[in-house]
Amino acid sequence: MATILICGIAVNALIVAGSSLTNYNFITFGSKTCPHCKNLHDFFSKNYQGRYCFFWVEDSDGSRLFYELYTVEINHGLSQGYAYAVPQTLVLRDGAPIAVVIGEVTDVGFWNQLVSSDVTGEIPIYLGSNKHNVVLPNESLAKLLSDLEKAVQTQTSQTPQPNNNASLSLIGLGLVIVGIAALVLYVVKRVTS
Repeated sequence: MATILICGIAVNALIVAGSSLTNYNFITFGSKTCPHCKNLHDFFSKNYQGRYCFFWVEDSDGSRLFYELYTVEINHGLSQGYAYAVPQTLVLRDGAPIAVVIGEVTDVGFWNQLVSSDVTGEIPIYLGSNKHNVVLPNESLAKLLSDLEKAVQTQTSQTPQPNNNASLSLIGLGLVIVGIAALVLYVVKRVTS
């Protein structure tokens, strides 16, 4: 028992110190055909831009990672019906798991309260905004967190970078507009004087 606890603490310390997961508060698994998943994606996009990562279960990484979470939940007593439901959001604080929320919750206060919770040895599961009686031991998510770390890095590295030529084009366009405006003002002033 002591060995498992020490391993769990060591894994969390590793994840907290310099992990790309520390940039995120919400890792969500959803289906592209699920209206609740789409609503939650839009909600996070609007309210937590840059602090959430969405994995679609139709994609290979999303499917594999969701199955890992599903397996952990089943092994700790959550019914198959709930464990297989989407959307599911893993809530993180400084890269450490705080809670799992199953379902669409679009209440900023609820999510802010979860994110400000303390990191403990147990991760409660919420069905919507109601806490369920099943909790996950922190160490049970060690492999999932490690795999999420790799997947998030891959997903971020594939995100298109801003096009610097587009920025220069906009600056050039702005200068042309200012030049034309100055020329028009000069001509109007010359004609009226």
